[in-house]
Amino acid sequence: MNTPNITPAQTTVSKATPLTWLQLMRIPTVFTALSNILCGYLITHKLTTAELPQHPDLWLLLISSAGLYLGGMVLNDVFDAALDAIERPERPLPSGRISRRAAAVFGSLLLIIGVGCAAAVGMGSLLIAGLIVAAVLLYNGLLKSTIAAPLGMGTCRFLNLMLGASAGTTLTSVWQTTPMTVAAGLGIYIVGVTVFARNEAGKSSSSGLLMGLGIMICGIGLDAWLVTGSGVEKAISGSQMALLILGLNILMRAAIVVGNPQPARIQRTVGLMLLCIIFLDTFMVFGLTGDVKHAVLVVMLIAPASLVRRFIPMS
Repeated sequence: MNTPNITPAQTTVSKATPLTWLQLMRIPTVFTALSNILCGYLITHKLTTAELPQHPDLWLLLISSAGLYLGGMVLNDVFDAALDAIERPERPLPSGRISRRAAAVFGSLLLIIGVGCAAAVGMGSLLIAGLIVAAVLLYNGLLKSTIAAPLGMGTCRFLNLMLGASAGTTLTSVWQTTPMTVAAGLGIYIVGVTVFARNEAGKSSSSGLLMGLGIMICGIGLDAWLVTGSGVEKAISGSQMALLILGLNILMRAAIVVGNPQPARIQRTVGLMLLCIIFLDTFMVFGLTGDVKHAVLVVMLIAPASLVRRFIPMS
């Protein structure tokens, strides 16, 4: 593909505002990454909500996840600068508000912060953080334009939830069955969202949208299966009903888009699907711990995510 012509507006970098940097990071999506950490941590640590502030490892993992996730978002735009100049010229890099070099440095710094905080928690956390960095670079550098791209995105989310479950683990003990299954459900869901959003800025096919939708439902189904077999008895039926409602809601919203696959409509729907990650994590926390306060703690992240989303797009 020929390199697009660069306009003067793209070569002259104007002064970036704080809002510009937040747009570059797609800041509303970070709350979904934080919900992954809370989910992984809460389903593997038997703590009361009141005890959580006394555990610095949780706070370090939250900072680590934010650094790794936001760093990945920034580097995504660094790698996509030429394509965004055609499809999304309003983004911070192609519009010239932030230079590609500055974004690359900033994104790399965020990744370093993420790895550093994970290292402070323990070897298991350091291992997962290192794998996330590798997955981010592999996705941005090689997989993004291939059919393996959705799998790359799903792997990043799988590892992010495992990062939340990694506190107090070693290089081998970090791989526990329950959090791995929850993480797999999330990863499959994200594979579906990525397939659904594959051509969100261009022309999407109904078959591609339906395939993505089917994969998302499989991810939710895996979570429902886990809750049924391993959930806390008093929370099983409630979690199953919540997951069913979530799946039906996604089905209805996706059906509208499939019937009229306009880019703007697809992008809004993808944003909602990303917000649903927080609900998915909430239902799994409730189903596997039976603790309503833990579930409320996770679902509260929907408030800042929804508020910031009004000003900064999620995709």
